[in-house]
Amino acid sequence: MTAEMTIAVVLGVGLGGAAGAVLRLLLDRLLPCGILLANTAGCLALGLIYGWITVEPAAAEPGTTTAPLLVALTTGLLGALSTFATVSLRAAERWVAGRRLAAAGLWAVHVLCGGAGAAAGIAAARLLLG
Repeated sequence: MTAEMTIAVVLGVGLGGAAGAVLRLLLDRLLPCGILLANTAGCLALGLIYGWITVEPAAAEPGTTTAPLLVALTTGLLGALSTFATVSLRAAERWVAGRRLAAAGLWAVHVLCGGAGAAAGIAAARLLLG
């Protein structure tokens, strides 16, 4: 997904990124598995968007009205919401503390849930739109 580099696209990615980061922080602080939920939901939403543009590829073409919105959503909002940097830090903390199985398990759960979320999103979009 690409869009012409305009000030609107840059601002959209910035605003989406800010919203995604705040949402991730709130989920992390308010729910025991908030980061897992943020990563899984972000992957699911990205899968839905990807599924949509595989059914209707013209929606993501540069120059369309939807392309800038897609970039703001995917790169900005979902990129900030579903970052794996927090998971990396938490896994590294466990690894350094000698809890290697816990570190590997943390990664495995996030990767499996993220992959399942993305696949479910693609399948749902194709089912609904296809």
